[in-house]
Amino acid sequence: MANKLEPEWNRLEKERLSRANRKNAIGQGHPYFGNFNDMLLLLILYTRTNCGNVLLGLILGMTEKAVIELSQKLLPLLQDNFVPKTKLNRKRRGTINTLDDLIAAYPEIADVIVDGISVKTRRPKRKQGKNYSGKNKRHEKKSVIVVNSKDGLILGRTNLRPGSVHDKRVLDEDNLHKYLDKNHNLVKRADSAWTGESAAHGWLVNERGRRNHPLTDKQKKNNKRLSRTRIVVEHAIRRIKIFRRIGETAYFRTQAKLDSVFNVAINLANFKQIMRFSVGA
Repeated sequence: MANKLEPEWNRLEKERLSRANRKNAIGQGHPYFGNFNDMLLLLILYTRTNCGNVLLGLILGMTEKAVIELSQKLLPLLQDNFVPKTKLNRKRRGTINTLDDLIAAYPEIADVIVDGISVKTRRPKRKQGKNYSGKNKRHEKKSVIVVNSKDGLILGRTNLRPGSVHDKRVLDEDNLHKYLDKNHNLVKRADSAWTGESAAHGWLVNERGRRNHPLTDKQKKNNKRLSRTRIVVEHAIRRIKIFRRIGETAYFRTQAKLDSVFNVAINLANFKQIMRFSVGA
């Protein structure tokens, strides 16, 4: 991971130091903490634990201000640098900006699983009801992730929404839903929260019983079969939430910082999965 990210870090630092409006000469100021491996360790500890900046500074021999500034510089480095270079990706297939581009570039992706993920947040000072989830009895933000059923890699996510919004609505009002529905040959698996999605668009959804209309034995067997394949997305959510900066109560002043750390946790979860399958990243 360090070998892949260090050249990008050096390039960004060269651009920063060579900017036209720079006042100080290159080399002035306090040097960074340690080498690049040490800085990468700081970022992984920052996302993997929920330690405060003061405690991280004490552990690594840094000031609180240095931890904040360095983490802000390193977070963008880990947001989009783990597009997996698998056996399906020996050659460059162009720039991928959307899930639609991803599906077009990788026709081998034929089966995905969709599910919601929540991030617990502090109780806001204003609009508390908007962010409160009656189901989970807490304040939170929600997103929906799309996972490749074959290898468990997370292919995309929706924008974060308030906790009071239903998972299906989170997806329906995001551009990701349009990209999913556009490809009818792509199989989309989901639980009963997505009841109402069209099978003609490739959706396979757990059926739900109604009052005086219980599920038949055949429907129960189909639900069980679908749930066995859907366990892949539950494992993907677990790989994200072991990064306790996201898995526990998220303490961020801005939505942008939460989005940034969320993306880093997803990328590190993907990197771990890539290494598990011994695929070069």
